[in-house]
Amino acid sequence: MRYGYARVSTDEQSLARQQSALALAGCDQVVEEVESGVKARRRLNALLERLQAGDELIVAELDRLGRSTGEALLLMDELIKRDVQLRILALPSLDIATNDGRLIADILASLAAHERRRLRERQRQGIAAARSAGRHLGRPQKMNGQQVGEAQARLAADEPVPVVARAYGVTPKTLRATLARVGVRASMPARRSV
Repeated sequence: MRYGYARVSTDEQSLARQQSALALAGCDQVVEEVESGVKARRRLNALLERLQAGDELIVAELDRLGRSTGEALLLMDELIKRDVQLRILALPSLDIATNDGRLIADILASLAAHERRRLRERQRQGIAAARSAGRHLGRPQKMNGQQVGEAQARLAADEPVPVVARAYGVTPKTLRATLARVGVRASMPARRSV
């Protein structure tokens, strides 16, 4: 039986290109997964358990099987031992059951891992440059500078944190975190004992 496996790392990415390639390859069944390659991939693991001698596992690219060279190589070893064929559509002439094919697969897996490390380093450098330029990274801020100033004044006038937070449509926790970023501590009023 021909099994296809398609994976993307996040919900923002699309499986469409892989789905199309696997359909053209004549897969009997396609397993799809949205999961980072560094996390446990439950659907891939379940598929691997189902594979039997004579089955074929088809992926669009080698890096869909694992995010590290070691992981991809171990998986290829396991498939060879179990007499399961691996077909990588981006590398149509690659046969990992041969010594030369395995060497090429090893080199390609190593190159892919190297490129991911370079990408992460470039990403870290970009984040550092953006931070040093004073740009905000991450989610959009809930309160603008004017609102933060107003909230500071209201709290200085002894208005309770929950009341001020509600006025700006944020939770007390968000208000405290926002004020902490600008160096202001917002404390909760003391609870009255009844």
